[in-house]
Amino acid sequence: NMTISHSRKFIWFRVAKVGTRTILNHLKESEVPLDVEHGNWLHYPELSFESYFKFAFVRNPWDRLISCWHNKVVKENYFRFDDYNHEKMKTFENFVNFVSDINIDKCDRHLRSQSALIDLNMVDYLGRMETFDDDASYIFQRLGLPEKKIFRKNVTSNKKAYEIYYDEHLAKKVAQIYRKDIKIFGYQF
Repeated sequence: NMTISHSRKFIWFRVAKVGTRTILNHLKESEVPLDVEHGNWLHYPELSFESYFKFAFVRNPWDRLISCWHNKVVKENYFRFDDYNHEKMKTFENFVNFVSDINIDKCDRHLRSQSALIDLNMVDYLGRMETFDDDASYIFQRLGLPEKKIFRKNVTSNKKAYEIYYDEHLAKKVAQIYRKDIKIFGYQF
């Protein structure tokens, strides 16, 4: 799941629910030619892109799952649950139970482990949602884009701290589901 620009010589490994609309919007407003805007399941010859700047953004898995649930379950029925199960999934604990039963490395990109969406052997820079403005500014500067304010897309207006959605049991369950991401990216609840 990546975006490629040959003229700017970059590959962006896109991780859903981690500022993707904001980054894409900024690239488009800056008139960056995108040869592959939203490539899915692409395999690329690594040596052909050796000189390209490769970046991605990651997010605390507990926070990312809340964002996914709010946007893709509560606000819409993105996963196309039948009516009964859609109502059931509007309870966060039920949604976590659903996620715990799927293959987290091969599922929909909104739920997939972040480490499965990024070529960790090739990535040059990992930005973080928690330091998004600074990291995005660095990347845009590195790409030679004009300095301007980054306007965030898809930001929840009444966002509460993710911790309030979790009890100890749910926090541990999500830690088990996303244990690889937590270990690789050093996140804590």
